Amino acid sequence: MERAAPFKEDPMIFCTDVDLLHWEPSLFRDAVFASQQLLSGTGNLSGTAFTLASGSLVAAHVAADQVIVLSGSLAGSYPIVSVDSATQLTLSVLYDGLFPETGAKTPSPAGTATGLSFAVNTFWPQRRVVSDLLLRAAGVDPDSTVTQPAQIANSEALRRPCVLGTLQMIYNALAAAAATPTNYMVRADLYERLYRRALGQVRVELDLDGDGVGDTVRRLNTMELTRA
Repeated sequence: MERAAPFKEDPMIFCTDVDLLHWEPSLFRDAVFASQQLLSGTGNLSGTAFTLASGSLVAAHVAADQVIVLSGSLAGSYPIVSVDSATQLTLSVLYDGLFPETGAKTPSPAGTATGLSFAVNTFWPQRRVVSDLLLRAAGVDPDSTVTQPAQIANSEALRRPCVLGTLQMIYNALAAAAATPTNYMVRADLYERLYRRALGQVRVELDLDGDGVGDTVRRLNTMELTRA
């Protein structure tokens, strides 16, 4: 089977949709209002292989580290491990084998069923906003027209604050739109506290000359994500 060419997000986005799923297993089911839908339809699942009845994963920019939500006998939210063709992807249950310190991810089968409804939604816009804020806090302008701007040499260090800031934004949006926002506000406040704490612990290594090695270390400036 011919493997589809991977769709790559901006490397300056410091967390993925799967990272969000790790913190909030029901997020992609309960927060559809705040997400962007890439593709939906029906398909069949055999172990880790999900095959679409129609449509194109490639045309919809579905990619690894996004999340597919299935309805029916195997209802749940599953990490996308790879997109193998325009009509087939590999998914997995969420477990530690998807986050190895070294080597490839090992997908774990979710089951077998036919005629499952699915949707692939993304929180890319929120992740991008928070990533831009983190860059600016580190003294990097993501909109710079400089040919070779400073780069983050240890981008993995920004994953946790990016996740927490993104979840805060999502729950703020849900609270603003809800008739009874209390539960959403509680979660938004929780993630705001965790986000602030994570910011205080981060040390960013900046590569100033493009050689891939950090030349200077900076703390992140304090910043807030306010509720609209």
